Amino acid sequence: MSKEEISLFDDQKFETDHKKFELKAIGDDSHLIKSKDRVQHHGEVFTPKWMVEKMLSEPAIQEKLHDLHATFFEPSAGEGAFLKGILHQKLSYVDQISNKITWKNNALWALMSIYAIELLQDNLIKAKRAMIDVFINHYQAFMQKALSSNTDLYKSARYIIDVNIVQGNTLTFKNSENKLIEFREWIPSGNKVKQNTFTYKSLFNNDDMYDVNANEGQLSLFGDFENSDSKQNQPVQLTKVYEV
Repeated sequence: MSKEEISLFDDQKFETDHKKFELKAIGDDSHLIKSKDRVQHHGEVFTPKWMVEKMLSEPAIQEKLHDLHATFFEPSAGEGAFLKGILHQKLSYVDQISNKITWKNNALWALMSIYAIELLQDNLIKAKRAMIDVFINHYQAFMQKALSSNTDLYKSARYIIDVNIVQGNTLTFKNSENKLIEFREWIPSGNKVKQNTFTYKSLFNNDDMYDVNANEGQLSLFGDFENSDSKQNQPVQLTKVYEV
């Protein structure tokens, strides 16, 4: 992970004066259209909160939201409206099924299941920020204590977001550095996880992969990555993935 990627996040301790942490509702802080120029050049519009909630309420989607390993892909993340909605609902399920011992691993599996690409760098930063905020919010409400940026959990969550939510052009399969867009596949290995690196382009050799804008089911699963360009890593603890 590059120094630039790390700097996208504010390394504060996320402390609060309140003794009791409460789960906050997902905000709707974006306008439908950012500017005429961005609409003309990028076709950029925003999805309001009510539309996100409606799409995520579909029974088939709800079933996947209650599966820690069911993967979601957003090919045009914007400022993260869908990403934070998906993560919020997945972590709400984690809150229901976990105790204070199992919550961390379950929450990281939920985070590992969400992938996205965004063309514009300013949107990418906001989308990543939105996701880490949702993660912190759920942790603090569940554990009733602040999440320090010095913890393995925070560092792993931030790392996962950095490698799963990436800059790129879905039409060219490349990022701003003219390199193929890459993701991580997270493979359970007992109580640990292994990482495979694969390219976005390789997914189009897989008939099981479809995206958030597909006609059948708004949010969907990746298939198996048997034909992907991959690099096998040794199994590590989920809370130590940032050390790889």
